[in-house]
Amino acid sequence: MGKILVIGAIVLVVWAGLEIQTYGVEGAFNGLFAPAGMEEAEAITSTPQRAGDRVREAFQKGEERNNRLLEQHSQ
Repeated sequence: MGKILVIGAIVLVVWAGLEIQTYGVEGAFNGLFAPAGMEEAEAITSTPQRAGDRVREAFQKGEERNNRLLEQHSQ
């Protein structure tokens, strides 16, 4: 019985850690640990979400730069 409880505790800790890593402390668990004045936990982004946004922005800027260069070259 003790092994089952330990395995369950490990699973719970790993799940909680992944939730916090993915959504940040304020956004994890649907904003359960968000400060009282924050009604919109969805507006808070975690580090992986911000990194993904930066990658998408950089990719879009690169595509725009390539399109401008192609237009200049074709003229």
